[in-house]
Amino acid sequence: MSDEDLLRHATSEGRVLVTENVSDFGRIIQLWASAGEQHAGIVFTSPRRFHRGSSAYPEDLIASLDQLLQDPPDLEHDWVHWLE
Repeated sequence: MSDEDLLRHATSEGRVLVTENVSDFGRIIQLWASAGEQHAGIVFTSPRRFHRGSSAYPEDLIASLDQLLQDPPDLEHDWVHWLE
């Protein structure tokens, strides 16, 4: 499935997309915004911050996602969050 189809599918189910692919999804959400299309939200992660080879992975990623779930953005749609 293409990145745009993946975002469209997540949006149709009201799901937020979590990805490291900032360049492609950043471009897609800019195109969607200019076309008036909405998405349910995107969480960007970084392989430098959440390195798969780390002994803390995936627990550190899960903890950060859990923290975001405890205090999610107030926006209904079209929000973008960089996970720390």
